[in-house]
Amino acid sequence: MVSIKRLQAPRWARDLVGNGPARAHPGTRAQPLASAAWFVLVFLALFFGLASAVLPAYFLFSLLLVPAVAVVLVVRPEYALTACVALVCGLIHPGLVPHISLFGGSLAAADATLLMLAFYAAWATLAGAGKVTAVPVPGTRLLAVAASLFAASLVLAIAVSLLLRDIPPAWTLGEMRDLLYVTALPIAVVILRRQERQDRFVVSIVVLGCLFSVGQVLQGVLGIPVFGNAGISVLETLGRQEASTTRANTLGLNVIIFSLLLTVGAYVLDVIGKRLFFSVGGLLLVGILLTFGRTTFAAVLVCVSLLVWWLNPRKIPPLVGLLVVTVAIGSFLAITWKPESFYAVLYRLTSVGEELDYGYSAQWRFWEVDAMLPHIQAHPLLGIGLGADYKGVSGSSLRPELNRYMHNAYLYMAGKMGLPALALFLVSMAAIFAIGRRLARSDASPWCRLVGAAGGVMMFRFLFASVTEPHLMSDYGVVNIAVAGALVYLAAQRAALAGGPDAGQRAQAQHRDRS
Repeated sequence: MVSIKRLQAPRWARDLVGNGPARAHPGTRAQPLASAAWFVLVFLALFFGLASAVLPAYFLFSLLLVPAVAVVLVVRPEYALTACVALVCGLIHPGLVPHISLFGGSLAAADATLLMLAFYAAWATLAGAGKVTAVPVPGTRLLAVAASLFAASLVLAIAVSLLLRDIPPAWTLGEMRDLLYVTALPIAVVILRRQERQDRFVVSIVVLGCLFSVGQVLQGVLGIPVFGNAGISVLETLGRQEASTTRANTLGLNVIIFSLLLTVGAYVLDVIGKRLFFSVGGLLLVGILLTFGRTTFAAVLVCVSLLVWWLNPRKIPPLVGLLVVTVAIGSFLAITWKPESFYAVLYRLTSVGEELDYGYSAQWRFWEVDAMLPHIQAHPLLGIGLGADYKGVSGSSLRPELNRYMHNAYLYMAGKMGLPALALFLVSMAAIFAIGRRLARSDASPWCRLVGAAGGVMMFRFLFASVTEPHLMSDYGVVNIAVAGALVYLAAQRAALAGGPDAGQRAQAQHRDRS
């Protein structure tokens, strides 16, 4: 029989794990720790070595994904928060992400990551790591109260759906899990209390937006389904498909837009130079353009204009000139290399009126409104329940999940949870918008102004786009709202603390005087 002593790690491994030969001498704990770590490494190598012989490579990647995020959470929790946003928005191909069957549905890697972040935030709060000196800032109390009341309304909606409505639990849990990402707001506030973490997190969000844009280019230009087969489609207008024009889609579009706002804001505040602005901003802009989304184009144009107006109105003329030159060059290249795509996009942009009159996409949304309004009138306070089928016999029997889905986020939430829940959610977003606007126009540091302006303008983006997209009821929308709201809150606190202990009181007094 082989003795345990013969299974000891070689000296170089014991020195490496035990932080060098100086700690590996007798009378210390380095050698037992090194031996234990060595056996753990051997076990993991054997486990994954045997697993790789019988399991496909993508499953091994899935197996390592959640533990990898856990390790990052211990070392750099702000990057683990970024990883959660990336997983929710589908940065990784759906086939590579692990799912665990649970209650008739599945626990995705993003959900497991959110759970780990929640445990970390709870531990940090109890241990005192999340406690810092705070001062009252106008709007933050309204945000905290409205968000807390919405959380309570969510609990009530879940109870009503499971106990009072005749709704399958799997359907209720499916819509509930999307809204659970509102907890990312308090989690982010705890994790990002330290200013150095805030700085690193903002940079990581921009990097994440660039990664999504690279995926958009690979999809839209090379036809590689980076985000799954659903990420590539043919451009369609009024029922006519333009097979020559590929439309790239990603759930990370909101991350790209937020990154673009941060990049533009940094440029107009002279935080970054022209070269970095052109390279990063150009990549992000291409990622947005490849969606060929008319609502997206309009929202981004308005949001960028509002952002620059808040931060530095003198930058508007040069940016407008740059936009005109970019559009002119892009149109010339498109006409030269791919004229059919250029004319298809031009037709799409000029056919909005026809689309509203008799376009299939618009008519589908009108049908959804007609089906939901009677339910809101019948159940204005509590709604018909999360996961409820609001279309009934007029819905689809081939794809019943569409009978629970709605494009208009306002009617979606009002119908499923009631008008009070929708009002609380909108008040929370309005508070974030107001705080961000006040920060952008203040004399705070450039970082606080930048984050406040970008986060506040993002709320306008969501309010604008939610007329035709379910951002308020989708995990990829809710998590971005929560993260942007947390950043605006922290920027307001950071600005107030930088002004001294009486800064918050002075700000409140000035706010009352203006009112």
